[in-house]
Amino acid sequence: MQPTRPNGTDVLTDDEWQEVEADLEHDPLETARTHVGALLHHARMLRGEPGDVLDMALQTAQRAFAEIAACNTLLDTTSERAHALAQELEGRLTEGNSGAVPGLLDELDALAARVAVSEAERQVVLRILGMADAETGSARTPADDRDPVPTLTAAGLPRVPSLYDAEQPGYGTLTDMMAAREKIAAQRATAHARRSAVVAGHMAEIVVRLANVSLSDPALNEEALAELRHSYALWLACADERRRDDG
Repeated sequence: MQPTRPNGTDVLTDDEWQEVEADLEHDPLETARTHVGALLHHARMLRGEPGDVLDMALQTAQRAFAEIAACNTLLDTTSERAHALAQELEGRLTEGNSGAVPGLLDELDALAARVAVSEAERQVVLRILGMADAETGSARTPADDRDPVPTLTAAGLPRVPSLYDAEQPGYGTLTDMMAAREKIAAQRATAHARRSAVVAGHMAEIVVRLANVSLSDPALNEEALAELRHSYALWLACADERRRDDG
């Protein structure tokens, strides 16, 4: 049975209301909230205990839907912020400006914690509404059911060339020797830059993956955030090596 049109929509023609209903069908949560509002209006027209009971039940449902909407809003804003953090993180590391990176990683940790609290509250609301799948949302995604978080080690980075990679030919003049050293120095500088870029790209890729699911998967968060900290330590080691080489 389809509920009566909500109170306050009588200013709309039947055709206009049908268009509104068509829009609502694309948002199940908003549709439910609209119809609950209509039922609440009619429940308040009843007198005595039945109307009071319906009134309380429907007000509870309204509050529950508002809580779910707040949870969904948090997921949206978290996804947007995490995508922005991925760009900022890669930019900072590519520029060699690592001072802000610990703060960015801390913000990701905080976002994950906020989402965890919000999703736990969602489960409480779903149980209040009696939804059958209320217990499934908080479960960790089994490792076998998702792609593993990519990892990176020093062995996976571009190699820094050395003067001793191969036997050097004899130098005819001092100029020849200096030219050879300048050439290898340029190659080493390029390799150092590539190593830093690889780590920065790796970290940004992980944050984008977290952003795509709004940091809502506890198992993914745990693995990804740990890999980010490990990768940042690797980036710092590369930066130290580059400074020693330059010195």
